[in-house]
Amino acid sequence: MSSTLQESLTYRDSLLEVEYDVERREAERRDLAREIEAQHERLHTLRATVLDELTKQRRVTLPRWPSGPKVVATLVDEGEWWDKMLGKKRAA
Repeated sequence: MSSTLQESLTYRDSLLEVEYDVERREAERRDLAREIEAQHERLHTLRATVLDELTKQRRVTLPRWPSGPKVVATLVDEGEWWDKMLGKKRAA
């Protein structure tokens, strides 16, 4: 009670098939390993770039004052400026 499929395949054919299948799987594993390694390198490069940019941004931050910003005299008289903006004339 053997099927046609079993009769057509010999022991040698099935071993060659298995051997071919193993070689194909190994080749696929190697390709996948190469792909993963390339992705890892790209991620590593991207991480280094992002860290570099963040470091540059940190260096450019505004200076910190120990007791807050220094108050300087205004260059424009605020009362005069508001009068001008509101269309009022000052009494001389």
